[in-house]
Amino acid sequence: MTDQRPAIAPMASPLPSTPEGPLLQMGKKYQIFVSSTFRDLSDERQDTIRSILDLGHIPAGMELFPAADTEQLLYIKKVIDECDYYILIIGGRYGSLDAEGVSFTEREYDYAVETGKIVLAFIHGNAATIPVGKSDTAQRLVQSLEEFRNKVMSGRLVREWISRENLEAMVVKSIARATSEYPAVGWIRGDEVASEDLLKQINDLRLENISLSKGLAAANAALRPSIENLADFAEEVELNFRRSYTFNGRTKYTASTETLTWLEIFKAVGINVAIPRISTLISSYIFERLKVDTPDLIFKTLLDEDNAKVKHQLAALGLIRVYVGQSTKGATHEWMQITPLGSKTLAELLAVKSKA
Repeated sequence: MTDQRPAIAPMASPLPSTPEGPLLQMGKKYQIFVSSTFRDLSDERQDTIRSILDLGHIPAGMELFPAADTEQLLYIKKVIDECDYYILIIGGRYGSLDAEGVSFTEREYDYAVETGKIVLAFIHGNAATIPVGKSDTAQRLVQSLEEFRNKVMSGRLVREWISRENLEAMVVKSIARATSEYPAVGWIRGDEVASEDLLKQINDLRLENISLSKGLAAANAALRPSIENLADFAEEVELNFRRSYTFNGRTKYTASTETLTWLEIFKAVGINVAIPRISTLISSYIFERLKVDTPDLIFKTLLDEDNAKVKHQLAALGLIRVYVGQSTKGATHEWMQITPLGSKTLAELLAVKSKA
């Protein structure tokens, strides 16, 4: 049957500008990675790729070689690095597993989040309507899929889809909004390269940006909050969590609390932020710490208020620094990284002492 859907006109991306106006009227294309389980969502993947092309952008993904081993996953990470946006589609299957029992789809998602990609996530909203042939039945896979869904739904806005047509419309709107509100680096044709004068302007702005960034980094390094009576490592703090789950096709939530010392919290966060990480990952780091004592613990998310409490407490202690900056691909995030004081403290805490 011939596809009768109308083509969608490419949308113009916002352009960098100076106080005098836009630098240059150039057609920018974005490269967008499409991630999902493969065979059960093949039609939805093709619709998404078609929509990306209709919008004038460049789709990327492993259509001919779906991830099946670690070597291919390494190659996929390189492809993700080159992309401006990352689309995730979740249906009724968890996907093929690596040696550690984690699906390659989840590995792709984790890498996209770690590298600061703008993630557009679409999760099936009614598992009961998914055909049996396109759903996992093994209890382990069903539980892993549920935990993966909860991870994706925590800390970000996701869209729930029911049908193929419903998903296609959501994808188009989400891409248009993301490229408009969060423009990334993108690609420009070689024959549309700016003139020599414009290149000089861009280079001057780049040098100015580098100078300002160095000044800001120096100021942040010298900044240490002066607060009296801060809680020490031995004091306990009660943290509030929320777990989402799907029942009869509807998302529900349960609340719980966990008590940890600030020492346990700092260890959980500190070992993960030797390089800059987005601050919303605090919840995941603390959850992994809780799983040490309770391996069967079902994934749950730290409430935003408590996530902020942990972040600011560690910053007030001078153990991490928090700042807003761009990823290598141009996306803006709030980042956190361990400070020299934090590194020294962590080394003293984790160093193996002589039994003698």
